[in-house]
Amino acid sequence: MFGVLRIRDYRLLATGQLLSSLGDWLLLVAAPFYVLRLTGSTLATGLSLAAGTVPALLLGPVAGVFADRWDRRRTMLTADLLRAAAVALMLLVHRPDQVWLIYLALLGEASLSQFFTPARKALLPVLVGRGPQLGAANSLAALVSGTVQLLGGPLGGALYALVGFAPVVALDAVSYLASAVLITAIGHRTAAAGPRRRSGTALQRFTGELRAGAARVRSTPGLPVLFAVAAVFFLGNAALTALLVPYIGAVLHAAAGTLGWLFAALGVGYLAGAPLSRSVTTRFPPRTVVIGSLAALAAVFAATFNTHDTAWDLFLFTLIGPPAVCFLVTVDTSIARQTPDHLLGRVSSAYGMAQAAATLVGMLAGSVLGQQIGIGPTMDLAALTVAASAAAALLMPRHIAAEAAPTADETSLPVR
Repeated sequence: MFGVLRIRDYRLLATGQLLSSLGDWLLLVAAPFYVLRLTGSTLATGLSLAAGTVPALLLGPVAGVFADRWDRRRTMLTADLLRAAAVALMLLVHRPDQVWLIYLALLGEASLSQFFTPARKALLPVLVGRGPQLGAANSLAALVSGTVQLLGGPLGGALYALVGFAPVVALDAVSYLASAVLITAIGHRTAAAGPRRRSGTALQRFTGELRAGAARVRSTPGLPVLFAVAAVFFLGNAALTALLVPYIGAVLHAAAGTLGWLFAALGVGYLAGAPLSRSVTTRFPPRTVVIGSLAALAAVFAATFNTHDTAWDLFLFTLIGPPAVCFLVTVDTSIARQTPDHLLGRVSSAYGMAQAAATLVGMLAGSVLGQQIGIGPTMDLAALTVAASAAAALLMPRHIAAEAAPTADETSLPVR
């Protein structure tokens, strides 16, 4: 898994992601508590989490087309610089009537991420190939994510409690600037190989490229079902996420720092899941990994949010990480291996759009149902939704071939 770090450009890309993700996790803990402190509203808190999902619905398809047209390194660099500026807007918020600026900043940050994320995902196979190094890179990304959650969760809670909201916002902005510096050092400069320029108006060409991405998703064996399964999972997961802060305050009767420690426990699970995912995804077919991972997640979610004990929840949160990592690595690797370079930005954006739509609906539903029927019953419904995603995964093909045409220097392995 660590052998992929010998690739210089990948090291720079991964380090930049580590820094910017750490800044995001600091803010992820601080922002909802700050909104809750200013407004006292559970719904407003949920909206602060849901705001970041809206741009994927509106910009996802557009961003995917341009991620395949533009130089991916330059796209990521520009997005990082503008995301730093967007995050800095939150420094202006001091009163309840200014909370809309937090929503605006989160919307701006998420809008720019719609260009950054597909560009990064499309650049990754170019840097590491579609062979074993691709799976290793995705597993290492899960390890980085676990490390970020392990450090960012408690650190975000501690910083918010000790120094307040503004310093956390400033650190997130600085993390984006640091990521931009590292991306500047990436040696790869070649623009993405897009489709040949067609005749017609700009709108007609754009529409044609958009249709080509959608057609690739529809025609790739297993991808439509995989997208649907992931959407159902993200629906349930988002409802749980939207209720985490109210659950900690109203059910556990714990302080803001508890959210950080729960994220840290989740990070420990991600750290354990990273090497496990590398082993599992190379030994078992994607269908088996997806079904097993989602079934395990549903069981752990149900146990976690019916325990109502902080110590037990900390332990159970560590059990969320391994199956979550196995599921996410399987999805990302399957998409990358089955999609050629010139379409990968659009296919990645389509997946991001499905994820965002499910997350937005899940967060809004979780926030509303949490107030209407209670936090506990809503969390139980969310766990059942994750179980339904495991059942839906039974519709996936037992064997999926990797259809993407590799470049001359790549070793393409089938996804069994």
